[in-house]
Amino acid sequence: MVRQRRKFKPRARTSRSLNLDSIGSIEGQRIQPPTKDGIYWNISPPLSTRLYEKSALGRRNEDGSISLTASEVLFCHWHRHLPLPDEHWLIKELEQNPRLIYEAIIMDVGRNGGEMIVPSEHHSESDSLAWGIRWHRDRNHLKDKHQASVSIATTHDQLDWDELLHWCQKSKGEGIDAEMFVIDDELDVTMYKMDLIQPKGDLKSWSDLDESQQQQFLNDWTNRTPTDAGSYIRHEQLWPWEQIGIDHMSGRILRQEEEAYLREIITHEHDVSQGSQLMHDLYSRGLLLRPGFKYGCRWRVYDGDLNESHAPWLIQPRSESATTWEGVCLSVRLAEGVHKQWVCAIFNNGEWNYLRIQRWSPGKNSSTD
Repeated sequence: MVRQRRKFKPRARTSRSLNLDSIGSIEGQRIQPPTKDGIYWNISPPLSTRLYEKSALGRRNEDGSISLTASEVLFCHWHRHLPLPDEHWLIKELEQNPRLIYEAIIMDVGRNGGEMIVPSEHHSESDSLAWGIRWHRDRNHLKDKHQASVSIATTHDQLDWDELLHWCQKSKGEGIDAEMFVIDDELDVTMYKMDLIQPKGDLKSWSDLDESQQQQFLNDWTNRTPTDAGSYIRHEQLWPWEQIGIDHMSGRILRQEEEAYLREIITHEHDVSQGSQLMHDLYSRGLLLRPGFKYGCRWRVYDGDLNESHAPWLIQPRSESATTWEGVCLSVRLAEGVHKQWVCAIFNNGEWNYLRIQRWSPGKNSSTD
């Protein structure tokens, strides 16, 4: 069998080298290497002025010099012709910070096209997830507030959904975006924008039904016939509650989780589970839930009649969500491949929060609502 020739050009992958001809201090050299400054690396004027004012690199000191992190030193080496202090510099810095390679690559990719990413430690950012802050390419970092808080992770890193929620809430309160930069084992970076949404639909929830509709529904449900995974209700009249059941076989077929919801929330026959609590919150928002097993999630969620529109969201309860960024990346990629938004439902402080995660790239400065 003859292998078909590709009809597309593979994406070019960036590979950065160290300029071994530009190492250490050389007499007469226009740009001198940085000098050790505690845990940072110091650059003196006039180069420091240009790097700080034009590129938002480093933290400015009283004497006009700037202090750089090791990842900023590598960025300046690649893009501003800054010599490294010595030929063993990278090895020694890696011994101090094993994640330096990841941080330097994320700094390099994140600044592509003129975006300005600055380590949070230069700006006294206190949130544990905030590795950096970002100014959009058309903003002035000396005059304008930053547009985003940036966190970084590898695909193998464990994630804490409560910590992630807190970071997104804090960013929202400050009027900035929350962005996650994830680097994989191939040293490729994928960027994500996270925000909290309020999904809404136009279907009637239980509380929207009048007393006669509620009674009709309960009478029909009482006369249901159990099935292997739910129940069947013979019903030839207009079904009073569109959010519950699937129209089939001249009746209504209810899923097992809908049965549990009705027993726990509507008739109070059993203790309320967290799954039913989440369903109730979504139903109260006028939404329609359908199984999402084909999309690797609990539900695909509609804001209206499923025969008239596609489901905008794939919603996964926090208890069933991935525990590493590798799993989250897979879920988001699958959702966007079918033109949907992936959302994690998190119960916190007595309410349900809906955390949306979308892929993002420089130049796209706002989320799609």
